Amino acid sequence: MESFEARVELPCTVEAAFDMVARPEGIKKISPPEMGLYFTNSPERYALGSKVEFKVQAMGLVREITHQVTAFDDPRSFTEEQIAGPFRHWVHEHIFEARDGGGSIVIDRIQFLPPGGVAGMIMTAARILDNLADGFDYRHEQLERHFQELADS
Repeated sequence: MESFEARVELPCTVEAAFDMVARPEGIKKISPPEMGLYFTNSPERYALGSKVEFKVQAMGLVREITHQVTAFDDPRSFTEEQIAGPFRHWVHEHIFEARDGGGSIVIDRIQFLPPGGVAGMIMTAARILDNLADGFDYRHEQLERHFQELADS
């Protein structure tokens, strides 16, 4: 099993950060454009049991993926698990913590097993980890920018 973790400190409340990330439109807003993220079926805001269907472009291929929210503790955390898609296993835990002195910390933890077969020769664990690092660097920069603009206004 492979693991990835990224974190960012934000100048906002835990509730505001959670609300942004618990909405497909919020995720789309902070995702890299080259990812081609497109939600095909999703709720306005995640809840326990929500199914989220989307398409992404990864390593030159468009992938259709379905996640289900398997844990939801508003505003502390929620977990998405892939129920259809390219990975043999994918669990993404979103954690939100209050920061001493104000603000919040958003932590993303992902555990995965790369695809098997021919796809696994292209989507290796090392490539997936590199893509995750790049993608979450971008996402976290966008979150910082969004909440800093709100704090400054």
